Amino acid sequence: MSELDTDQVMRFFLDHPERPWHVQDIQRRFKVEDRAALRHLLAELADGGRLIRTRRRTYGLPQEMNMVLGRLQVASGGYGFVIPDAGGKDLYVPADRLGGAWDTDRVMARPNPMKSDDGRPSGEIVRIIERGYQRVVGTLEYARGYAILRPDSVRLQQRVLLTPESVGKLEGGSRIVARMVWPEESGEREPFGEVVEFLGAEDDPEVETRAVIVKYDLKAEFDPDTMKEAAAVPEEVTEEMMAGRTDCRDVTTVTIDGEDAKDYDDAISIERVGTGRDGNLRVGIHIADVSYYVAEGTSLDKEAKERATSVYLPGRVLPMLPEELSNGICSLDEGKARLALSLFVELSRTGEVAAFEFKETVIRSDARLTYKQVQEFSDGGRMPAGRRRLERDLKVLLNLTQELRKARIGAGALDFNFTEARVEVDDQGALHVTPVRSNSARQLVEELMLLANRLVAGELSRRDVPALFRVHEDPSTEKIQGLQKALAKLGYVLDLHHAEPQDLQAILRQAAGKPEAQLVNTLLLRSLKQARYSSEDLGHFGLAFESYLHFTSPIRRYPDLVVHRVVRALLQHRLSPTLKERMKTDFPALAEHASDRERVAEEAERDLTRYFHSRWAKEHVGEKFTGFVVGVTNFGVFVELTNAVEGLMHVSHLVDDYYLYIEDQLMLMGKHTRKRYRMGDRVEVRILAANPTQRQIDLIPADMPMPDVEAEEKQADTRPPGKLKTPQQGVAEGVVAKGGSGKGGSGKGGAAKGAAAKGGQARGGASKEASAGTAAGTGGGARNGSDKDASDKGAPSKGGSGKGGRGGRGRSAGKGADGRAGEGAAAAAKPQARAGARATERAGAVSEVDRAARGAVAADPEPAAAVAAEQRKPKKRKVLRFG
Repeated sequence: MSELDTDQVMRFFLDHPERPWHVQDIQRRFKVEDRAALRHLLAELADGGRLIRTRRRTYGLPQEMNMVLGRLQVASGGYGFVIPDAGGKDLYVPADRLGGAWDTDRVMARPNPMKSDDGRPSGEIVRIIERGYQRVVGTLEYARGYAILRPDSVRLQQRVLLTPESVGKLEGGSRIVARMVWPEESGEREPFGEVVEFLGAEDDPEVETRAVIVKYDLKAEFDPDTMKEAAAVPEEVTEEMMAGRTDCRDVTTVTIDGEDAKDYDDAISIERVGTGRDGNLRVGIHIADVSYYVAEGTSLDKEAKERATSVYLPGRVLPMLPEELSNGICSLDEGKARLALSLFVELSRTGEVAAFEFKETVIRSDARLTYKQVQEFSDGGRMPAGRRRLERDLKVLLNLTQELRKARIGAGALDFNFTEARVEVDDQGALHVTPVRSNSARQLVEELMLLANRLVAGELSRRDVPALFRVHEDPSTEKIQGLQKALAKLGYVLDLHHAEPQDLQAILRQAAGKPEAQLVNTLLLRSLKQARYSSEDLGHFGLAFESYLHFTSPIRRYPDLVVHRVVRALLQHRLSPTLKERMKTDFPALAEHASDRERVAEEAERDLTRYFHSRWAKEHVGEKFTGFVVGVTNFGVFVELTNAVEGLMHVSHLVDDYYLYIEDQLMLMGKHTRKRYRMGDRVEVRILAANPTQRQIDLIPADMPMPDVEAEEKQADTRPPGKLKTPQQGVAEGVVAKGGSGKGGSGKGGAAKGAAAKGGQARGGASKEASAGTAAGTGGGARNGSDKDASDKGAPSKGGSGKGGRGGRGRSAGKGADGRAGEGAAAAAKPQARAGARATERAGAVSEVDRAARGAVAADPEPAAAVAAEQRKPKKRKVLRFG
């Protein structure tokens, strides 16, 4: 061949996997004259992990040489999992087999012939192909003459030695960003860091918001070219823009959103078909036609694609599109003509679909309504003056959507019941945390959005038109078996061999109103896969839909914008074979990208939400609250307050008895008093302490006195030493800066090891395509802001630390990670003295580990014995530990 072609070379190896091939073999096969160029190409493929170069200078595929390529995910306990690029089961890697790899590194691993004690495949890292972290966010500390970065992420067990010249005169406790200098770049044995950005002082809301933006690689500002294009978009709809569209400005249309919403991308209308009280209804679901203004290939489009989603952080929104569009011409503002892509559905009064059609339209919203107004009307009140003419239509819509909801749940859609904690920061900076629960007003909009998404997906699938579908695959057999065993411990004897949505919905109904209802909801959620975007129509298990996609939020989700382009091309008869083929080629990678960015956005939202929860708790230290037990482990009890903020009541503060952990019953029980803490129990607690930077909230029983908090024996000096040591000196001295968030070391005291990982906090907000139940049912909570169909996130695909470590400090006894019973007999410790178990456990929310892990009945438990064994191994290097 005249030019070397990577795809052709890889195709050769895929077609001929029977043995490794020498360069000469490939040269003859492709008739390449330039052997040096061929060697260079093969070396690049080997460097990228696509091929392996053997000692005999032959090349072959990694999978044919018993190697696994994938992305490393390090758990809070220090061990990791390689998530294979090719799919299949994750490969468990003990902490002492990570080979210098960090979380998110792309690695090559060799499976071991022996499995871990729980039957899970295990292996070791043999090569780091690509580093995941280029920059790390954390807190600056000084110890023994070194400047150290303590990373925020619980997945990063290491402390990073920093170069003195980059640190300058920064005080300890500063929030900073460091560029990682890896051994591959520096030639040193250990990585080190260079401070590239000073974010600000510790525990400042603005600083923490900036830290989260940097940590998750989010974009806070738009590129200049994007802003230039946004400024050129007209502010009003002209007659020319309306040409060829159906004019619906005379049809009564309303938007229904949260009180603080600024962009309105969906509106609703209703008309009666025929005569009589039982006649059909024609519902219009009108979605802002963003695709008209954001043309494919423009700077606006490229940046929207890169972002893939708006990110709703407490107190700040990072929009997918500039506000000139999202809050301007694309927002369906009251009284203004707007372009829309509308779905008109004819329905019976019981919600049966008789017919539907798509149209490019011009609409004008007659009223901007809020959930609060509609709910007050639903509860028997009146609409505000000037809106009462809408009451008749709203009553019909409320009745109709409840019929739709009843039919959907009857078909098997999972209706979970979780409360979300909404965080609001007002203009004065005051913090408010309020619970958000589903109600008929929210369900009105949710059901219509779900209906639109389902009908659009079904029509595109029926016509064999390429699209980005939202899929939620059936749970695996292993997960269902784990669920069945866990439910059996709670007294639910069921046959879930072939679990259907209806079977799981029946379990939820059976548990409703019982003390263990929260746990049952969580266990079911844990058994589900994570919803994602796909170019294939694979159905949606959680919603019990054969076809589903996202159509209703093009202002804040790129997949919706793509679907709008597909629908408009269909309506305009522009779906040529060439265009369809290009879509089929492009959509798989686009679906994966959108899924990845969605998960990153969720982690960022969850992270900052937990920070604000902790700040709220810090403002209420010493106050009493009512809560419910939502998690029980051998080291304490997790309590959710009525505003959905969660905290840990650690065993070190249960000073009235020695507490035994009864794993089979998920209960802590006093050895002498027989006092019990069980899932679902109502408890009165007091906030003991909170650490916003570490996202920690400590609780104690309300009937116990607040302990005296001892002053630190020696306050940490935040001033930099006169002369800092270099990372190279640290390596030469054999000093390894190592953190303690795993393996029982974080904090200034404590001895528990391998604690269970704490579950993710629900996010506040208004999900328009799923009530709190539907939202959590397919994925774990609606998102902040006004995300209208965060209904189908799917369960976290990976657990973290399943079983907790040994009882640790305090009066608790139970089985730890090493399988031995342990008993501690310490009195209440000062809040700062915490076992590594607590830091490990708390930070698990970043890993999307939910409450089931805290109950030690997770469907995906850690290989406990293997982890305990590695933790008992002696350390060979000097370790410099920091609090």
